[in-house]
Amino acid sequence: MLLEMLGIAALVFGVFFCAVGVLGVIRMPDTLTRLHASGKVAILGLFGLLLGAALLVPSTALRLLVLGLFVLLTSPVATHAIAASVHRRREIAQQLDDEQGADDNDDSAPFAVDVTAVLARSQLDEILEALERTQQRRDNTDTQ
Repeated sequence: MLLEMLGIAALVFGVFFCAVGVLGVIRMPDTLTRLHASGKVAILGLFGLLLGAALLVPSTALRLLVLGLFVLLTSPVATHAIAASVHRRREIAQQLDDEQGADDNDDSAPFAVDVTAVLARSQLDEILEALERTQQRRDNTDTQ
């Protein structure tokens, strides 16, 4: 009886943090603060749900422990990858704004930029050189 009550309390705790985390993801203004809210869901919400499930169904405790360890190891890596991508995107957009002479006071301007166009333009010379080298190799093999 006590394990069932603790299990239900842990489930309620987990559901509460999941709901707060989802609300935070919806309401936060930018990507980095949304990552913080989603991190709380991954750790507090999920572990509350896993603990509650382990207390209610003890035969699955080992599987739930492995799942919790997997999330504990992979969640920070995924969050870091997303944050690094956002940082790179802001740097590229800032470079494009500087090239175009855009106003630096507008905080929403970096995300109004097509980043793929910036990347394509910055690597266009390398792509053209590689195509020219390939064409020269084809010409040399055809003449031989």
